[in-house]
Amino acid sequence: MKVSSVDLLEELDKPRYKPLRDVLRLRRYTRKAVVFEPLSEEDLVFIVKSGRVRVYLSYEDKEFCLAVLGPGDVYSTHTRAFVQAVEDVELLVAPSDVFRRRMEEFPGLYTTMIRVLGSLLGRALTIIDSLAFKKVGKRLLEMLAEEAGRGREMPEGGVLLEWNLTTEQLAAVLGTTRQTMSSLMNSLSREGMLELRGKGSVYIPDPARLAHPPEAWSNIRHCPPGRASAGMRKGEKAGSEEK
Repeated sequence: MKVSSVDLLEELDKPRYKPLRDVLRLRRYTRKAVVFEPLSEEDLVFIVKSGRVRVYLSYEDKEFCLAVLGPGDVYSTHTRAFVQAVEDVELLVAPSDVFRRRMEEFPGLYTTMIRVLGSLLGRALTIIDSLAFKKVGKRLLEMLAEEAGRGREMPEGGVLLEWNLTTEQLAAVLGTTRQTMSSLMNSLSREGMLELRGKGSVYIPDPARLAHPPEAWSNIRHCPPGRASAGMRKGEKAGSEEK
Protein backbone atom coordinates (compact mmCIF):
# COMPACT_ATOMS: atom_id res chain seq x y z
CA MET A 1 0.00 0.00 0.00
CA LYS A 2 2.87 2.31 -0.78
CA VAL A 3 1.75 5.87 -1.45
CA SER A 4 4.30 6.72 -4.15
CA SER A 5 6.17 4.78 -6.84
CA VAL A 6 9.20 7.02 -6.26
CA ASP A 7 11.94 5.37 -4.18
CA LEU A 8 13.38 8.20 -2.10
CA LEU A 9 15.65 5.77 -0.24
CA GLU A 10 17.28 4.77 -3.52
CA GLU A 11 17.88 8.42 -4.35
CA LEU A 12 19.39 9.17 -0.94
CA ASP A 13 21.74 6.20 -1.30
CA LYS A 14 23.56 7.94 -4.14
CA PRO A 15 27.03 9.19 -3.07
CA ARG A 16 26.32 12.84 -3.83
CA TYR A 17 23.58 12.94 -1.18
CA LYS A 18 25.80 11.81 1.70
CA PRO A 19 25.68 15.26 3.43
CA LEU A 20 21.89 14.98 3.49
CA ARG A 21 21.97 11.41 4.80
CA ASP A 22 24.30 12.50 7.58
CA VAL A 23 21.60 14.64 9.22
CA LEU A 24 19.15 11.71 9.36
CA ARG A 25 18.91 9.62 12.52
CA LEU A 26 17.46 6.15 12.76
CA ARG A 27 14.53 5.53 15.10
CA ARG A 28 12.82 2.20 15.70
CA TYR A 29 9.26 1.69 16.90
CA THR A 30 7.31 -1.44 17.69
CA ARG A 31 4.00 -2.41 16.12
CA LYS A 32 1.01 -0.29 17.27
CA ALA A 33 3.21 2.37 18.88
CA VAL A 34 1.93 5.91 18.35
CA VAL A 35 5.03 7.45 16.81
CA PHE A 36 3.91 11.07 16.64
CA GLU A 37 0.85 12.95 17.89
CA PRO A 38 -0.83 16.04 16.38
CA LEU A 39 1.30 19.19 16.41
CA SER A 40 4.15 17.26 17.99
CA GLU A 41 6.70 19.30 19.89
CA GLU A 42 9.30 17.65 17.67
CA ASP A 43 9.13 19.37 14.29
CA LEU A 44 10.67 16.63 12.17
CA VAL A 45 10.79 15.31 8.66
CA PHE A 46 10.85 11.53 8.53
CA ILE A 47 11.39 8.95 5.81
CA VAL A 48 10.16 5.40 6.26
CA LYS A 49 13.15 3.06 5.99
CA SER A 50 11.36 -0.22 6.73
CA GLY A 51 7.89 -1.28 7.84
CA ARG A 52 4.79 0.88 7.54
CA VAL A 53 3.02 3.63 9.43
CA ARG A 54 -0.51 4.93 9.10
CA VAL A 55 -1.35 8.63 9.16
CA TYR A 56 -4.78 9.33 10.60
CA LEU A 57 -7.01 11.95 12.14
CA SER A 58 -8.92 11.24 15.34
CA TYR A 59 -11.91 13.05 16.79
CA GLU A 60 -13.77 11.74 19.84
CA ASP A 61 -14.50 8.08 19.00
CA LYS A 62 -13.80 8.23 15.25
CA GLU A 63 -10.67 7.79 13.17
CA PHE A 64 -10.03 8.82 9.58
CA CYS A 65 -7.02 7.23 7.86
CA LEU A 66 -5.27 9.54 5.40
CA ALA A 67 -2.53 7.19 4.21
CA VAL A 68 -0.42 4.15 4.95
CA LEU A 69 3.22 5.02 4.32
CA GLY A 70 5.82 2.45 3.28
CA PRO A 71 9.59 2.44 2.67
CA GLY A 72 10.69 5.55 0.80
CA ASP A 73 7.65 7.64 1.72
CA VAL A 74 8.21 10.96 3.50
CA TYR A 75 6.10 12.96 5.93
CA SER A 76 6.30 15.72 8.54
CA THR A 77 5.38 15.42 12.23
CA HIS A 78 4.10 18.97 12.62
CA THR A 79 0.54 18.35 11.39
CA ARG A 80 -2.86 17.63 12.92
CA ALA A 81 -2.50 13.91 12.27
CA PHE A 82 -1.42 10.95 14.36
CA VAL A 83 1.29 8.63 13.04
CA GLN A 84 1.18 5.02 14.22
CA ALA A 85 3.36 2.01 13.44
CA VAL A 86 1.34 -0.62 11.57
CA GLU A 87 4.22 -3.05 12.12
CA ASP A 88 7.72 -2.79 13.56
CA VAL A 89 9.16 0.20 11.75
CA GLU A 90 12.40 2.09 11.17
CA LEU A 91 12.28 5.81 10.44
CA LEU A 92 15.00 8.19 9.30
CA VAL A 93 14.31 11.50 11.04
CA ALA A 94 15.80 15.00 10.99
CA PRO A 95 14.71 18.41 12.33
CA SER A 96 12.66 20.13 9.64
CA ASP A 97 14.81 23.27 9.56
CA VAL A 98 18.05 21.29 9.29
CA PHE A 99 16.64 19.04 6.59
CA ARG A 100 15.36 22.06 4.65
CA ARG A 101 18.75 23.81 4.74
CA ARG A 102 20.52 20.70 3.51
CA MET A 103 17.94 20.22 0.78
CA GLU A 104 18.83 23.65 -0.57
CA GLU A 105 22.23 22.21 -1.45
CA PHE A 106 20.57 19.61 -3.69
CA PRO A 107 17.93 21.32 -5.84
CA GLY A 108 17.69 18.24 -8.05
CA LEU A 109 16.25 16.27 -5.16
CA TYR A 110 13.37 18.72 -4.77
CA THR A 111 11.67 17.20 -7.81
CA THR A 112 11.73 13.76 -6.21
CA MET A 113 10.42 15.11 -2.90
CA ILE A 114 7.60 16.99 -4.63
CA ARG A 115 6.57 13.85 -6.51
CA VAL A 116 6.44 11.84 -3.29
CA LEU A 117 4.46 14.50 -1.42
CA GLY A 118 2.21 15.04 -4.43
CA SER A 119 1.38 11.33 -4.44
CA LEU A 120 0.54 11.53 -0.74
CA LEU A 121 -1.77 14.50 -1.31
CA GLY A 122 -3.42 12.78 -4.25
CA ARG A 123 -4.03 9.63 -2.20
CA ALA A 124 -5.52 11.68 0.66
CA LEU A 125 -7.91 13.47 -1.71
CA THR A 126 -8.92 10.14 -3.26
CA ILE A 127 -9.69 8.74 0.20
CA ILE A 128 -11.74 11.83 1.12
CA ASP A 129 -13.68 11.56 -2.15
CA SER A 130 -14.37 7.86 -1.53
CA LEU A 131 -15.50 8.38 2.05
CA ALA A 132 -17.82 11.19 1.02
CA PHE A 133 -19.45 9.63 -2.02
CA LYS A 134 -18.91 5.85 -2.15
CA LYS A 135 -20.11 2.92 -0.07
CA VAL A 136 -17.47 0.96 1.77
CA GLY A 137 -17.87 -2.07 -0.51
CA LYS A 138 -17.04 0.03 -3.54
CA ARG A 139 -14.07 1.55 -1.72
CA LEU A 140 -12.75 -1.91 -0.86
CA LEU A 141 -13.02 -3.13 -4.46
CA GLU A 142 -11.26 -0.03 -5.79
CA MET A 143 -8.46 -0.38 -3.24
CA LEU A 144 -8.01 -4.07 -4.10
CA ALA A 145 -7.92 -3.26 -7.82
CA GLU A 146 -5.34 -0.51 -7.30
CA GLU A 147 -3.12 -2.70 -5.14
CA ALA A 148 -3.46 -5.61 -7.57
CA GLY A 149 -1.66 -3.47 -10.14
CA ARG A 150 1.36 -3.43 -7.82
CA GLY A 151 1.00 -6.97 -6.46
CA ARG A 152 3.29 -9.94 -6.99
CA GLU A 153 2.33 -12.01 -10.03
CA MET A 154 1.99 -15.69 -9.16
CA PRO A 155 3.00 -18.70 -11.33
CA GLU A 156 -0.57 -20.04 -11.23
CA GLY A 157 -1.90 -16.66 -12.39
CA GLY A 158 -3.42 -13.87 -10.35
CA VAL A 159 -1.54 -11.61 -7.93
CA LEU A 160 -0.58 -11.76 -4.27
CA LEU A 161 -0.92 -8.72 -2.02
CA GLU A 162 1.30 -8.85 1.06
CA TRP A 163 -0.26 -6.16 3.24
CA ASN A 164 0.42 -7.54 6.73
CA LEU A 165 -2.57 -5.52 7.88
CA THR A 166 -5.16 -6.82 10.34
CA THR A 167 -8.88 -6.65 9.59
CA GLU A 168 -9.12 -3.81 12.11
CA GLN A 169 -6.37 -1.85 10.37
CA LEU A 170 -7.96 -2.36 6.94
CA ALA A 171 -11.25 -1.16 8.39
CA ALA A 172 -9.52 1.99 9.67
CA VAL A 173 -8.06 2.66 6.22
CA LEU A 174 -11.51 2.42 4.61
CA GLY A 175 -13.42 4.20 7.36
CA THR A 176 -15.62 1.33 8.54
CA THR A 177 -15.86 -1.22 11.36
CA ARG A 178 -13.93 -4.44 11.78
CA GLN A 179 -17.21 -6.38 11.63
CA THR A 180 -18.22 -4.83 8.31
CA MET A 181 -14.76 -5.35 6.83
CA SER A 182 -14.76 -8.98 7.92
CA SER A 183 -18.18 -9.53 6.32
CA LEU A 184 -17.07 -7.95 3.05
CA MET A 185 -13.82 -9.93 2.86
CA ASN A 186 -15.62 -13.18 3.68
CA SER A 187 -18.18 -12.45 0.96
CA LEU A 188 -15.43 -11.89 -1.61
CA SER A 189 -13.78 -15.11 -0.48
CA ARG A 190 -16.99 -17.12 -0.90
CA GLU A 191 -17.41 -15.66 -4.39
CA GLY A 192 -13.90 -16.81 -5.30
CA MET A 193 -12.74 -13.25 -5.89
CA LEU A 194 -9.94 -13.50 -3.33
CA GLU A 195 -8.24 -15.91 -0.95
CA LEU A 196 -6.84 -15.04 2.46
CA ARG A 197 -3.38 -16.58 2.65
CA GLY A 198 -1.83 -16.33 6.06
CA LYS A 199 -1.47 -13.16 8.10
CA GLY A 200 -2.12 -10.12 5.98
CA SER A 201 -1.67 -11.81 2.56
CA VAL A 202 -4.48 -11.70 -0.01
CA TYR A 203 -4.47 -13.66 -3.28
CA ILE A 204 -6.60 -12.31 -6.14
CA PRO A 205 -7.11 -14.96 -8.85
CA ASP A 206 -8.62 -12.57 -11.42
CA PRO A 207 -8.23 -8.82 -10.76
CA ALA A 208 -10.67 -8.04 -13.60
CA ARG A 209 -13.53 -9.50 -11.51
CA LEU A 210 -13.06 -6.74 -8.94
CA ALA A 211 -15.06 -4.45 -11.21
CA HIS A 212 -18.18 -6.49 -10.41
CA PRO A 213 -19.34 -6.63 -6.77
CA PRO A 214 -20.97 -9.87 -5.56
CA GLU A 215 -24.75 -9.93 -5.19
CA ALA A 216 -24.39 -11.10 -1.58
CA TRP A 217 -23.16 -7.63 -0.64
CA SER A 218 -26.70 -6.32 -0.77
CA ASN A 219 -27.34 -8.22 2.48
CA ILE A 220 -24.37 -6.73 4.31
CA ARG A 221 -25.00 -3.76 6.51
CA HIS A 222 -22.30 -1.17 5.81
CA CYS A 223 -21.67 0.50 9.16
CA PRO A 224 -19.73 3.67 9.91
CA PRO A 225 -16.61 3.26 12.05
CA GLY A 226 -17.24 2.72 15.74
CA ARG A 227 -15.18 3.52 18.79
CA ALA A 228 -11.50 3.02 18.21
CA SER A 229 -9.76 0.71 20.61
CA ALA A 230 -7.44 2.26 23.17
CA GLY A 231 -4.59 0.15 21.86
CA MET A 232 -4.98 1.53 18.36
CA ARG A 233 -5.25 5.14 19.47
CA LYS A 234 -2.91 5.20 22.43
CA GLY A 235 -0.17 2.72 21.63
CA GLU A 236 3.10 2.77 23.45
CA LYS A 237 5.10 5.77 22.40
CA ALA A 238 8.47 4.13 22.76
CA GLY A 239 11.22 4.35 20.19
CA SER A 240 14.98 4.18 19.98
CA GLU A 241 17.23 6.48 18.01
CA GLU A 242 20.58 5.81 16.44
CA LYS A 243 23.06 8.03 14.71
